[in-house]
Amino acid sequence: MVAVLWRDAFDGENGWTDVETYKPEETLVVTVGFLWPNCLKGYLTLVNSFMPDELPDIKTTSGPVHIPVGMVVDTWLLDMPPFPSRRFAEVGQTPGEPVRGYPRKSGKSRYATSRRRGRR
Repeated sequence: MVAVLWRDAFDGENGWTDVETYKPEETLVVTVGFLWPNCLKGYLTLVNSFMPDELPDIKTTSGPVHIPVGMVVDTWLLDMPPFPSRRFAEVGQTPGEPVRGYPRKSGKSRYATSRRRGRR
């Protein structure tokens, strides 16, 4: 897993722009994801999801983000969590179990409650 700080490409105002008063501002972005090495020449590619059963030879990903290498400001290598596979017992966790350290919430979400209140 990596975190990437990069300069985003942006466009200016829509319509006519006064060149004397227009002040473009650089936009920095942080993207966190799983590195997809050698996906596209000249780009650093991150994905947000993959199937752990395919490790170490991943064949399916989701949400690729292609960042031009020339726009990368900095990168950080993040610790990779131990991913469960079909062998859940090897990591001491069963499917459907809450993430360790985060208890399963019961009841309705705050969003559902606030939506209901808004309908009155």
